[in-house]
Amino acid sequence: MYHRYGALLERRCRLLMRDHALGEDALQELLAVLLRRGRQLRDADSPYRWLCRAADRTCLDLLRRGKRVREALSHDGLESLDPLGPAPGVDAEARLAALESLAQLDEDQQDLAIMLFVDGMSQSDAAAELGVSRVTVNKRAQRIRSRLGLSTIASEETSS
Repeated sequence: MYHRYGALLERRCRLLMRDHALGEDALQELLAVLLRRGRQLRDADSPYRWLCRAADRTCLDLLRRGKRVREALSHDGLESLDPLGPAPGVDAEARLAALESLAQLDEDQQDLAIMLFVDGMSQSDAAAELGVSRVTVNKRAQRIRSRLGLSTIASEETSS
C-alpha cells in the first residue's frame, strides 16, 4: 500500500501541514492509524479516497493539537511544498487561502475547503462524498469563501 500511495500521501500531508518536517510527522501518524484501522481501508469503495480523507483528518488533528499559527505562505513557499501545483481547475488564490485558514475552520468546513479548494472536486462530487445535497454544499462553500475573503464569482464558475 505504501509503495502505491506513499508519495501521494506524503505530498498531501506536506501541503496541508505547510511544512516538510510536520508533513512527514503527519504521514507517520497516518501510517500508525492504518495499522490500527486497516480493515476499514480494505472495505472502502475507493482506497485512495479513504486514504486522502484519513490523511486530511490526521493533518487537521495535528494542526488543532499544535495550536500554533504558522506564518503565511507565499506562492513560492507553496510551490516548494507541492511542486506539482494545484489540481486542474483549482483557483490558486482560493487554494492558498484555504490552506492558510484550515485551523480556523470547523471540522465540516475543513473537509469541504479541502475538497473544493485543494482537491478541485466539483460541488456535486463533494456533496456525494459528504452525503449532503449540492445546494447544501453550495451554501457552505459560499460561507467559507466569505470567511476566507474570496469572491463568490469564482465559486459559481467551479460549481458547474
